[in-house]
Amino acid sequence: MLIIVFHSDIHMESHMSDISASRYILSGLTAFSYVVVYSLASALGLKVENVLGVPEALLLVAAIVASASLLNRAPLFRAALENFLYGTLLVFPITIAVYLAARSNVPWADEELRQMDQALGINWPALIAFVDSRKNLSFVLNIAYRSFHFQLLILPFMLASTGHVLRSYQMTIAYAVICFVSCVISIWYPALGTYSVYHMDPSNLKYIDGKLATVFLDELIGIHSNSNFVFDFGRAEGIMTFPSVHAAIAALCAWAAWDAKWLRYPMLLLNILMAASAAIVSNHYVVDVIAGIGVAGFCISAVSFVTRPRRSAIGSRPQGLNALPVPSISDISA
Repeated sequence: MLIIVFHSDIHMESHMSDISASRYILSGLTAFSYVVVYSLASALGLKVENVLGVPEALLLVAAIVASASLLNRAPLFRAALENFLYGTLLVFPITIAVYLAARSNVPWADEELRQMDQALGINWPALIAFVDSRKNLSFVLNIAYRSFHFQLLILPFMLASTGHVLRSYQMTIAYAVICFVSCVISIWYPALGTYSVYHMDPSNLKYIDGKLATVFLDELIGIHSNSNFVFDFGRAEGIMTFPSVHAAIAALCAWAAWDAKWLRYPMLLLNILMAASAAIVSNHYVVDVIAGIGVAGFCISAVSFVTRPRRSAIGSRPQGLNALPVPSISDISA
């Protein structure tokens, strides 16, 4: 019995250490994001308004870290709360980073992206016509597309509250990494998107809810072409086309939910639909979706490696002990 308890204690201590490391990575990443992104905005001359400032953000991060010890007896609640708070804080630097990436003088990449789609055999207008003629399919894709924010908000909470604590932190960390990596890639691929290039008026669609496919254009054109553009969080939109963050987050959510058997297949189906919806309901080329899934795979692998559970000390015997006899149960009983 003592041996069993000893095994259990070591395993629990190792597991808690893994979680603590992920918690520190998430808090550090959040603070680092504010310092770097806001410094870049200042250096590049982008004025920002109606956003949380760096001092306030760092103070909030410090407060979260300091208050975490008060919740040591409720680790599941603490994980759910921390993921929500850090996830919310990360929205500001991520959104600013998206705008900074679009501020480059790189020419529009729509023709290149359109040709990539054509090389894959994609006829986007025909694809839209096919989906829009099917009410049920359009309805499902509309719902799946709009599940983006809901999934980001609720899934880490569900994972943490059901005991998948490490996975909840990994998901929030990967979310930030995916967004920042996508920002860097998008510097070389600013694009107006399919609805604009193919002159598709969303109001003419029968069943597809394409309103969100063009509302971002004023913001995108403004930040890309106007050196005096002022970023206002109150009017900020998702202006990144390539790669598709929508598709990347779909891959992330499907991966994160795979850790919970009861969520595994419903979330997989939902996120296959959400990834597909990016090329239908939104302004994305099909290659945007493929690239987004690729970015997600890379970032998830990197985060999983950095936050991987360490092998318990009990998991391997020191080589010097291999020569020693291991007593059997009958030996112990005797």
